[in-house]
Amino acid sequence: MSAEPLVVASPSIEHRRPRFGGWLMRAGFGGFVGIPGLIVTILAIVGPASVDESALLSALCVFLGILGLVVSPFVSLAGAVLTSLSLPARSSGVLRADAQGLVVVQAGKEHHFSRAAIEGGLVLPGTLLDGKRPRVELYLRRGAVLTAEVPDGMTAHRVLDRLGVDVSRRRVAVLCGSAYRPLLTGCVSLPFVCFLLCIPFGYFITEYPSARWPPLAFAWSVLLLMGFIVRLTRPREIIVGSDGLRIGGLFGDRWIRHSLVRAIEEKQRALFLEVGEAGKPSRRIEAATGDPSFIMAVAGRLRLAIALGSNGAGGPPVGAELDPAGKSFTEWKDKLQSLLLHTGYRKSAVTYEELIAVVDDPDLPPGQRIGAAMALGIAKHPDARVRIGLAADACADDAMKLALEEAAEGELDERTLRRVLD
Repeated sequence: MSAEPLVVASPSIEHRRPRFGGWLMRAGFGGFVGIPGLIVTILAIVGPASVDESALLSALCVFLGILGLVVSPFVSLAGAVLTSLSLPARSSGVLRADAQGLVVVQAGKEHHFSRAAIEGGLVLPGTLLDGKRPRVELYLRRGAVLTAEVPDGMTAHRVLDRLGVDVSRRRVAVLCGSAYRPLLTGCVSLPFVCFLLCIPFGYFITEYPSARWPPLAFAWSVLLLMGFIVRLTRPREIIVGSDGLRIGGLFGDRWIRHSLVRAIEEKQRALFLEVGEAGKPSRRIEAATGDPSFIMAVAGRLRLAIALGSNGAGGPPVGAELDPAGKSFTEWKDKLQSLLLHTGYRKSAVTYEELIAVVDDPDLPPGQRIGAAMALGIAKHPDARVRIGLAADACADDAMKLALEEAAEGELDERTLRRVLD
C-alpha cells in the first residue's frame, strides 16, 4: 500500500448517526407505551384511593404521565430527525486517507478519524433508480456513518484499501431495512392491539368491578405485545466477512459460510441467496432488503469476499497437522510445539508463509486456521500478530475472530476453541 495519502474531492459529505437515532425512536416509543403501563401497575398495587391520599404518589403519577405521554413522543421525533440529519451539515469537502486514518475537510474545518475508529466500509454504486453518484460509506464506532460521493467506484475502493477496511482485511456490518419501520409499525398497530385486548379484559372488568388485576394484565399485555411487534420489524444487522455471512434475526443469527453460497440474486429492493451443500438441494433465503444502491453494494461485497476466499484447493499440506480434531486440548498444543520445535522452526518444513496461508484462507476448516495462528503465536514470529490480526478483523464469525486473536497472543483457552468447533 502506498505511503502517499489519497486525496479525493467530494461534492457531498454527510455524517449521520442512524443507530443513535434508532435507539431514541425505540426509547421514545417504549416510554409512550410502557410508562402508562407502569402507572397502571402502581394503581393496581397500592389502589387509587391510596394514590389520591398520598401527595408523593399523586405527584409521581402526574410526572410519569407527562414523561410518557408528552416527553416520549418528542424523543421519538428527535430520533427520527437525527437518523437522517447530517451533523455537520452536508456539504462539499475533501477526503484525505492514509495509513493513520481519515481526515475530512468541510467548510474549512478538519475532522480526524483514526483507523481504529473506522469499523468497516462499503462502496455504494450510483444507479439510475436513486439518481445518486457512486459513494463510499464508512461505518464508525458508536454507530456513526460517514457517506461521501466520489468520482467513480474505483476511487471508492481505493479509499477503503487505503484505510485498511477493504474486503480482504476487514469485515463490514450494516443494517438493512428502514430505521423508521419499527416506529411506524408500532404507531399503526397500537390502536388495533388496544382494541383487540379490550374485548377479553373488558369482560373481566365488567364481571369483577372491584378486582385490580384486569387493568394490570391489560397494560402488561399491551406492553409485551407491542415490544414483540417492534422487535419483529427492527432493522437486521448483516455482517460480511472473509469467512462467511452472518444475518441477524429475531431468535438468533444465521451463519452462512461462503462455500455454501451457490448463487446471488439481486432484486430491486431485496437480495436473495441460493444456499446448500454440494449434492444436496439448495434453499432460497432473503439476505437483505433496502434501496437499490444498498442491495448492489452488499451483493458486490459478498461476491468479492467469495472470489478472494480461497488461497488454493485444500490449502497447504501442513493444514491437517494443525487441526485439533480428534485430539485433546493438551495433545493438540503439544503437537503444535513438536511441529515447530522438533527440527527447529526456521529449518523445519513448516514455514511462516505456509502458516500464514492457512490463517488467511477462510475456506479451510476453522480448526486448521486456529492451529496455524496458535503455532505462529508459539513461534513468536515478529510479523505474526499483525497478520493474524488482519485475518481476525475480516472474520464475520465473532467466535472465530476471538479465537484467532487469543491464539496470536498464545492465550487461547479450550472454551474459546470449543465455541468455534462445536
